[in-house]
Amino acid sequence: MGDVQEQAATPTQPQGAKALRLADLKPKMRFEGTVKKIELFGAFVDIGAERNGLVHISQLRQGGHVNRVADVVKEGDRVTVWVKSVEPQQSLIEPPPLDWSDLQRGTKVTGKVVRVEDFGAFVSFGAPKDGLIPTGQMVKGRRINKPSDVVAVGDEVTAWVISVDRKRERIGLSLVEPPAVSWAEVKKGHTYTGKVTRLERYGAFVDIGAERDGLVHISELAPGYVRDASEIVNVGDEVEVTVVDVDARKRQIQLSMKEANTVEDEPEAEPELTLMEQAFQQARTTARPRRESVQNQLRGDKARGRGEQSDIMRRTLAQRGPRD
Repeated sequence: MGDVQEQAATPTQPQGAKALRLADLKPKMRFEGTVKKIELFGAFVDIGAERNGLVHISQLRQGGHVNRVADVVKEGDRVTVWVKSVEPQQSLIEPPPLDWSDLQRGTKVTGKVVRVEDFGAFVSFGAPKDGLIPTGQMVKGRRINKPSDVVAVGDEVTAWVISVDRKRERIGLSLVEPPAVSWAEVKKGHTYTGKVTRLERYGAFVDIGAERDGLVHISELAPGYVRDASEIVNVGDEVEVTVVDVDARKRQIQLSMKEANTVEDEPEAEPELTLMEQAFQQARTTARPRRESVQNQLRGDKARGRGEQSDIMRRTLAQRGPRD
């Protein structure tokens, strides 16, 4: 049953009622009980079970240190308690709605800032332990001097789980929403639709949903020479880009708009002709065979004429006969 200190129960149930068996008690069960005894290490509470349960001094108050048990409860107080373990050991702190198994990287949570330190802020969000938001996880793309510039105790914040160490009971949180595209998913040749976030003399930065914006170098903005990125894109434009190189170690993504927008040249459609143009083209088509026929006939007539001249010349020479 563990190191649980218990005393014989003084049932609070009506006389003759049967006391709760230890086997019937389960973690997170809620009871109304009476404080029966105060010790330096905690308080014993009667919930009508076979034995009184111990509320350890560390379980008396949520998120705060207790110097003396008597500062929180005294004998005879009616208190609401929850079973922490089936030993049984009762707690004045309601069990957390989230268990360790519920905490996964990327889980979105809402909580309250309970402590601010130089290195970050602690947030209570219903988990077994408060989560820590490091200073570097408070604002995206901007360096801050101290956490108190961003959050204060009592602030309600929305955060995302970035790490869980159950062995050391540590939970890492971030105020920056995790990227929709992880580094492992960014591959050379992949095409994305993104938004132009910044223009520089050497190119344009595009948000494709990854941890870092990708750079479209000025030479990759469009075919041909580009003097300035603003000639092609503006901040806020949605563009289609292709990954041409990824360096996860340096957290750099090189993109191209030329490759994403390269398409095969399609034959231009012939312009639609007017009725006048169609009639003229038809007349030309009809007239062409006639012209060719006339030209062929003329060529034939010339050939026949040359042949007849040759025949006349031969007959004349034959009649004269050979010269003396």
